[in-house]
Amino acid sequence: MKTHLIFLSAMAVVLSSCNRLPNLMIAGPGDEPESYKDHQFTNYFKSKTGWNAGDVGISVNLNNGKSLWVYGDSFTGQLDTATNTLPCLFNVRNAAVSMGIADPAQQQTHIGTGFIKSYFQLPSDQANDRWFWPGVGYTNGDTSYIFMGRVEATGTGGGFGFTEVDSQYVAKVYIPTMQVAGFIRMGPKNGIVFINGVIREGSYNYVYGAKNNGMGRDIIVARYPFNNIYAAWEYYNGSGWSANIMTAAGIHSEFTSSFDILKLGGKYVMITTELSTQCDQGNRIFTQTSDNPFGPFINKQTVWTLDDLKGGHTPFFYIAAAHPEYDNGNDELLITYSINGYQPCLPICNSGRMDPDDYRPKAIRVPYKLIDSSL
Repeated sequence: MKTHLIFLSAMAVVLSSCNRLPNLMIAGPGDEPESYKDHQFTNYFKSKTGWNAGDVGISVNLNNGKSLWVYGDSFTGQLDTATNTLPCLFNVRNAAVSMGIADPAQQQTHIGTGFIKSYFQLPSDQANDRWFWPGVGYTNGDTSYIFMGRVEATGTGGGFGFTEVDSQYVAKVYIPTMQVAGFIRMGPKNGIVFINGVIREGSYNYVYGAKNNGMGRDIIVARYPFNNIYAAWEYYNGSGWSANIMTAAGIHSEFTSSFDILKLGGKYVMITTELSTQCDQGNRIFTQTSDNPFGPFINKQTVWTLDDLKGGHTPFFYIAAAHPEYDNGNDELLITYSINGYQPCLPICNSGRMDPDDYRPKAIRVPYKLIDSSL
């Protein structure tokens, strides 16, 4: 099972008191904002058909009343409904689900063809044990553009058993048919994988990537004209914008497994997770804010502490991703995070089967005011 560390309309729902379980209180007089587990939205990931379980869970607004949710290693059509269990090995490297915004129960799974039916794949990758790790995306007209990391198995068993491959890719999804219409090969990006956030600001798209720095990950921001991803990219170098990627400067650095960046009101919001590589390690989600797309990001807040206990243990978790299109009208941001079992504290497999909830995203609601008092 994948253990990547690479790395992000009103709902017709009235949350009952049993669906609002507070997780964090901020000291102060009066009614304080609190984050809570959104159990109703979490249940939308418990499909008995199509996509059954997986990680990543980043959404891209299709601007047609639906969002495209992209997933990494996934189980599709493998759920045994009698036992509510899955086999212990996923059957696709990535998948996608188009989900209604007003009604998230309306879902359609998208996978590809071939021996391994991954949704995003190059024809040669199956034979070479390479695959795409999907990231953030955006929609322009009838096409959605999804930023991709491409990796390959190392066969060494060291680290996480995979390494990044050659180039940045962007997948094009033609919305009327939901077919992958092709891939844009952006070329090498000096070790930066741009999959951590994309924001439209004026005539530009600002896209965020991460680069390992030995002791953590640096976040780097690039921009290009919104209507022309093929145009020359510019990179923030600490004081301005340059076409030379070698001058790109980190705008933030943190010892974490994942980032997500979005625009919320007048603030740029960065979401990070505490480092977790196995059970009983990091278990917090943080936010920080900036007035500019290039930082600095300040006002670090703990907005969630995992409550997904099993046998007294917290899970291996990563990828806290925001979904602002799922607005419940209460000034609360929907955030999901991926969990990937409780090993080695607890076995993920029992008699060749596993619990699908050990490998499904979880959803929380975070009040805007908890992120920044000006929101």
